[in-house]
Amino acid sequence: MNSSESTTPPLRGRAREALSNDESILHAAHEVFSEYGWGASMSEIAARANTGVASIYRRYPSKTELVNAIRVLSLERICELAEECAAEARAAAPESAVELFLRTHILSAARPMVSAFGRYVETTPEVDALSERLRAALETVIAVDRELGLVPDHYGPADLMLMIAHLRPQLAIDRERANEMHLRQLDYMLMGLRSVAVEGTPVSGRPSSWREWLQLNSTDGGASSS
Repeated sequence: MNSSESTTPPLRGRAREALSNDESILHAAHEVFSEYGWGASMSEIAARANTGVASIYRRYPSKTELVNAIRVLSLERICELAEECAAEARAAAPESAVELFLRTHILSAARPMVSAFGRYVETTPEVDALSERLRAALETVIAVDRELGLVPDHYGPADLMLMIAHLRPQLAIDRERANEMHLRQLDYMLMGLRSVAVEGTPVSGRPSSWREWLQLNSTDGGASSS
């Protein structure tokens, strides 16, 4: 990097503390909403985050705003994961990007994939933009496997997200055993997926569309997505 390039200075003092507090609130809210659904109380979230209820409301005046902030954080992370797995799989032989993506997600995700916790909520431009970025990243992941003959032509991004939803339910057991169970189910799923790709085994139902996936959580299913 030459001296003319600008760099972002590290956060200091109150700014760093505010970011840390915000992340603590979002992580706590994700846990509490996952356990209790939309009816979870702000007081429980505040207790988990070791902060006051008033502090949460100052940052997030409504549950919808809080949930959308959780969705943004979750979408950013899964976008990065999909993009990294697609690039890594292409560079390594290539190998299955779908398997790498799903296996890495199971082992690295701190908690199940975020949803709107049992309630349809209005989307936001930021959520829409990240959803489109995710769709494009998943298309790239699937393209690697399609070239290798590991997935059928009708398998798409919504199918991949639905696989994540089925592979990472909340289990009331220790993380190591839960991962073992999830990875075993992943092996079964991958064997079935590859059988369909190679043998043309019929699959029941209509293919899932990306808009259908978006509509699982948003009132309008993504204002800018098709």
